[in-house]
Amino acid sequence: MTATFSALPYWLWGIELGIAAFFMFGFLTVYLNMTRRAFDTENDSAAHRLLWRVGLVVLTFVTGIALNIQGDFSETNSLMYYSLAVFVFVFPLTDEEINFVEYAIRAVGVVGIGLAHHMPVMGAVRTFGFAALLAWVVVVYLFHKRVRHKLLINLVMSVIYASLFWLTLPPTAIKVAGTQGRIETQGMMMYIIISTGVFVFWNSLWANRQRTQHYAKIASFDALTHAKSFSLYQHEAATMFADARVRQSPFTMVELDVDHFKIVNDQYGHLAGNKMLIQVATTLKTCLKQASAQYQVYRTGGEEFTLALPNTDLTQALPIVTQCWQSVRKQVCHYEDQAIQVTISMGVSQVQTADKSVEDVYKRADDSLYVSKRNGRDTITVDGQTRQVKLKAGINDNYAFFVQGVYDDETADQARIRNELTLYHHDNQTNQWEPAPATELSVERLFQLIREAVVNLVLQRVQLPIPQARFLDAKVIDKLSQFMRSSDGPETLTLVLMQLPDKSALQAAVHAYHLAGIDVILDVTSCEKQAFAQLQESHPFDGLKYTLPATEGMTNRAKALLSAQAWYVQALEWAIPIIIGGIKTKSEVDWAQSQAKIHLLIGDYYETAELPIIG
Repeated sequence: MTATFSALPYWLWGIELGIAAFFMFGFLTVYLNMTRRAFDTENDSAAHRLLWRVGLVVLTFVTGIALNIQGDFSETNSLMYYSLAVFVFVFPLTDEEINFVEYAIRAVGVVGIGLAHHMPVMGAVRTFGFAALLAWVVVVYLFHKRVRHKLLINLVMSVIYASLFWLTLPPTAIKVAGTQGRIETQGMMMYIIISTGVFVFWNSLWANRQRTQHYAKIASFDALTHAKSFSLYQHEAATMFADARVRQSPFTMVELDVDHFKIVNDQYGHLAGNKMLIQVATTLKTCLKQASAQYQVYRTGGEEFTLALPNTDLTQALPIVTQCWQSVRKQVCHYEDQAIQVTISMGVSQVQTADKSVEDVYKRADDSLYVSKRNGRDTITVDGQTRQVKLKAGINDNYAFFVQGVYDDETADQARIRNELTLYHHDNQTNQWEPAPATELSVERLFQLIREAVVNLVLQRVQLPIPQARFLDAKVIDKLSQFMRSSDGPETLTLVLMQLPDKSALQAAVHAYHLAGIDVILDVTSCEKQAFAQLQESHPFDGLKYTLPATEGMTNRAKALLSAQAWYVQALEWAIPIIIGGIKTKSEVDWAQSQAKIHLLIGDYYETAELPIIG
């Protein structure tokens, strides 16, 4: 059937324009939803996206041909149907993500509907028009990524196409002689108005979509590191766990923590800490991306990250996790003129048969992370078993301060009043931590370890045993005084002097410590009372400490309890408190309270010494 056009009264033309607008807005809504699935959905597979892209072409051709056929059978409304058909074929040319093949297929539709309305292509005007149409198709391809978002380009392209289509119609397309000019005017105006209206509507939808995506990104990605957020982790990790259950496939999770992050914040400032977090997150994402596009990085806490490795068991995961650990370790975070070494502690676990939710996997990985931290940090623990993977373990890397609480049994809830720090050394051969003398380390390294321990304590009241030589060292006095006055210093600091020095040196050192607000107590475990004769008139101490022997022999511990009671009498005479250490049993607690009237106690009865990993 030959396509013919009828001129309309302008009031009827206006009605048809409104109907055409409503149709196009509905068509665009469907088209936009399909483009989201075809081009923007990362979660769909490539095969699914390809099907949606084919669907866009099918939608264009089916809708355009249907409208054109409807125009063939409609006498009054043919101009509206033909205009809509033309626009349905033209609009998809400006999709931004299509490739050359997709564009060529769509261009066939545009050329085809042009030929359908301009047959036969005879005469100079229509031959020129057809050639110009082909040129227009080529130009649109060159600018198709800009046409939809640039009003001037869109308007120019619309006017050119409308002119090429409507001004080159053959006489046989005009149903009533003498109306060609009005038909050309109405057709061009309808096309240009529809095109401009669609431009406004589409860009409004596009802008709303961009805002929605922006807000979704804010909610789904950590603003600082651009790792996925904790809220997204909760959703995606549960989905991965469910998929692993349904498909009977492995799923490994990794919990990791940036070592000594609070110290970096306190020493170098939050900007340095932020830069370190960004660097760690970027390194982790790069490592995982190289291994698999499925692997994900989430920031689940301040300095805590979670790695999700779907379809991966522990055997497959460990080399990947080790690579991440090594990559972070090899880098140095440069901030201003400082070079900050970065290390991470990691805990790894995979889905097990008894797991009921992803939280079961998370808890095992998190428990393993804490094992890594208790074993000195900068290492990897898999289901509670620490892997000895340190690359450059020097002598100083194997030292750390352990923490044990000092408790006041005179209070109803046995309040923890202080934290005592004890230096330990990790023996790589036995894989055990053993007490170590502080004199083995340089003053600088010793203070670094003290800062690392103090910054992680909830109760910032610190008790620090110190040997005589270090106690009298002017450099140590100065550093401890500065530390006590600094913003990252403890709330209180009490030194436990391990040996009694010369009286004059003792008085001078204690005076300097007191000026800095530091208390000094004397460990009298190995001291003879005769040594105190020189101190009877003016002792400088703020307290005494006596530690029960570690031996289990009843006789030795009974003698020690009597010695402790004698020292309690001395402390009472000097009006200072005494602390009893090495408490192991409830009977010793009862004895201290009832017989010796001693209430400040420390020992394994309350808790064993451990690395301060809180926070």
